[in-house]
Amino acid sequence: MTIIEGRQLFRDRLKEEFEKFEIDFYFKTLLIDRFDRAPTVLALDPHSELLTSEAIFIEAAISQLLKHRPLQYILGKAHFRNLNLKVDERVLIPRPETEELVDWILEDHFEIKEKPMKLLDMGTGSGCIAIALAKEKEQFLVSALDCDAEILELTQENAQANGVKINCIHQDMNQMEGVDMELDIIVSNPPYVLPQEKKQMKANVLKYEPHQALFVPQEDPLIFYRLILEFAVSNLKPKGFIYLEINPMVNQALKDLINSFSYTILERIDIFGKVRMMRLQKK
Repeated sequence: MTIIEGRQLFRDRLKEEFEKFEIDFYFKTLLIDRFDRAPTVLALDPHSELLTSEAIFIEAAISQLLKHRPLQYILGKAHFRNLNLKVDERVLIPRPETEELVDWILEDHFEIKEKPMKLLDMGTGSGCIAIALAKEKEQFLVSALDCDAEILELTQENAQANGVKINCIHQDMNQMEGVDMELDIIVSNPPYVLPQEKKQMKANVLKYEPHQALFVPQEDPLIFYRLILEFAVSNLKPKGFIYLEINPMVNQALKDLINSFSYTILERIDIFGKVRMMRLQKK
């Protein structure tokens, strides 16, 4: 099979499920991330032969895409800012909106030069937030917390692969009483999707991404924000910051909760025009 024949096979087999631009994007991503070939090979050397292993992987990828398995899980990696991260069904695939949350933190603390700042990422998953911040701002002393020890192994593997050191903490956010830290910044992209939103979500998300990292109880959708705020009472320094990714559907209820503590609130809209982020500063 040649490269151009591989792309045509992708187009023929996937055309009933995906738009042509999506199919071509998937194939180019596969060339880069799995076969280590530049996508320009399609124009410069389209009739070069694929290795047998590559042809087999193309067939397998088509089969999995037809089952709506996310391409990132098929390839075993995802891109986040300038990071390459290992991902599998244990962790969420990093989203562009979360890159914006990282942007905000880096913008706010661009001026720090010497004095280190202690930062905790609560519910780290793949480690995308923690690793990006540690890599892009060496003055951040970054810790990453998760309740799953296996996930933290993946987080640490990703940190090492991207050349940064972070402190991984195995801890349930529901049981933070014994954790004693003196933090300048807390950041979190916690579970926040309401069960009622399932009907609007794509099959590839519902079937494959971990529900425990996505959904909150309908009767208590603010549970993780409350836990973060309660932890911050004694662990976040005065004038310290909390950066949150949020669900716009609970925006007002979340602000009411925050106002029962002692913070100033600033909101930010994401690339899709939704209020997706909050910055809280402790008074």
